[in-house]
Amino acid sequence: MDVSSIGGSALTPEIQAQYAVKCLKMAQEAMEAVGTIIEDTVEISQEAMNKFMAERA
Repeated sequence: MDVSSIGGSALTPEIQAQYAVKCLKMAQEAMEAVGTIIEDTVEISQEAMNKFMAERA
């Protein structure tokens, strides 16, 4: 979704603004999901490393 693509459309400025806000919210939600995935991966990796070190000792 590219907000600039609706600039020349027949949509009213209000609808264009609503579309832009919706795009920004979706981008923010996507970044939050990525952050959660990264945090989960780090947590799982730490658990795996702890188990590995415990077995090695």
